Amino acid sequence: MNTYARTYWFTWAFLVIAAALTGVASLKSAFFGGLFAALLSALLSKVYERAGPRYAPLIGATAGPLWVIAMYFRIRWFGSAEDFEMAQWTLGTDISVHAAGFAGAALMTALRVRFEFPKAFGGGLLLAAAMTVVPYGFIAWIDHRVAGPVDLVVLVSAEVPVGEGPIRRPGAVQAKLTPDEILFLKERMLVVEGPGGIEVVDELGRRYWPLVRRRLVYPGNPGGPVRTVLFLLPPGLVVPETWSVPVHQDPKGLALVAVAARNEVKFSGGPVSQAVRLDVSLAVKSGEDAVTYQDLQVEAFRKSPLGDLYANVRTQGIGAAFPTSLIDPKTPVKSEETAKPRLPSFGADPAAK
Repeated sequence: MNTYARTYWFTWAFLVIAAALTGVASLKSAFFGGLFAALLSALLSKVYERAGPRYAPLIGATAGPLWVIAMYFRIRWFGSAEDFEMAQWTLGTDISVHAAGFAGAALMTALRVRFEFPKAFGGGLLLAAAMTVVPYGFIAWIDHRVAGPVDLVVLVSAEVPVGEGPIRRPGAVQAKLTPDEILFLKERMLVVEGPGGIEVVDELGRRYWPLVRRRLVYPGNPGGPVRTVLFLLPPGLVVPETWSVPVHQDPKGLALVAVAARNEVKFSGGPVSQAVRLDVSLAVKSGEDAVTYQDLQVEAFRKSPLGDLYANVRTQGIGAAFPTSLIDPKTPVKSEETAKPRLPSFGADPAAK
């Protein structure tokens, strides 16, 4: 029984500590989830002893990921959408942590047959720590390259007289271009300082101003280097459009993307990333006189060298046009004549019998 207990508590303690250090799960989830995962590791104790120090870690390193995959499909089939989304975000780290914990417990159990417990415990702990650091470092490197934030700067045009800038509501947050972004734009377009701030002029003479800057963050990796996409949205689009927008290959890269009708995209700035892209959709509203832009919706796609381990992240409600007036139009109020209460009518009098 001591062998089963040592294997169980080693696996459980390692999973809890690894979850706390890597942030793969909350301590509450790791505490209760580790209780069941460690039970599987303990049931394999006799298998570890028979396999010996050479093969026991391989058995443990196989059993750990199999447990994670089984729990992954359990959440997929029976869990909520939020839990499944979180499981997708942490699948790679979960596999590496469980493989390390199971392998360390397996080596400790196999060494306990030949050596004293302190030596066996030290050997298992060193193996588990090494198996955690190496895969987690590799995953962190992939996250650094793929899952970092993306700054989307939307530049739009507005019909304003020469010498004037677009209308901005009082208190509205004005998007600002950094000096590096201004220098980058000057190398490709005409950039001037006008009444509305920095304005960019394309080859057709259309003037653009930065409307909104939105940082698209992957929930599992909020930090890291930031890619920047300067998104040029032209006027005159009359139907909803969706563009597949590439981003720079460099995690800190800066790129200019100009779009047009019929899903046309022009990219400028350097090599294109094969792992990250944005799908930008424009919603329009057709009126009696003209077509107005409603908003933009962005869906970020990320793909790691190991496959589709990243969930798609959708961001809605990004502004697509400057306001045409400083005050929102009010809902028309009914006149007193129409708003006056009236007595209900129950039809004609019933016929006399």
